[in-house]
Amino acid sequence: MRKSVLGIILACVLCALPAFSQDILGDRSSIPQGTASILDNFEKGNYWIWAAFDWEFWGPPKLSTSARLSSHWASEGRQSLECKVAKSTPDSDLSGMFYMDFQWNFSGTKYVVLDIYNPENTSFEFSMAFQTSEAWKWNETRTVLVEPGAHTVVLSVQDFMSELSLVYRVNLCYKETTPMNGRFFVDNIRFIK
Repeated sequence: MRKSVLGIILACVLCALPAFSQDILGDRSSIPQGTASILDNFEKGNYWIWAAFDWEFWGPPKLSTSARLSSHWASEGRQSLECKVAKSTPDSDLSGMFYMDFQWNFSGTKYVVLDIYNPENTSFEFSMAFQTSEAWKWNETRTVLVEPGAHTVVLSVQDFMSELSLVYRVNLCYKETTPMNGRFFVDNIRFIK
């Protein structure tokens, strides 16, 4: 009887664990196996830009107001990227964008892993988008809900892996769930092949 109860409990626990093909929010034990490479650990400078009124061509103004290096929190090293956002208005979008432009080849990447710290009292949605090819095609991961606190986020890019051989822009995508003037921190963005 005791073995069958333990077997049922173990089966329930295993069923509750997320599969790596899903986008998950968790801790460092949630990171898939594979070869990791760092996109940015924010220790050598700030190459990120925040989008606001200058993105009006693609819709209403964004909520992003600042992207700067900060020593307030870091998951590794001394610095992270502090992303500030404003609460939405009737004329604004519900999203904020923080982006970096370059020309990368991320062929073979299956997952993007990054550390996020939300110091606010409310949650927000987060995803990443990769603008690829000469046409700057938009390829976005599914979103995860970021509650207050520090988290490791694993985002699958397997739905558009074939697009990642020519990436011109990487976007950190914030979506408001509750209006707030606030901030969040991102650190240690890495790719898993």
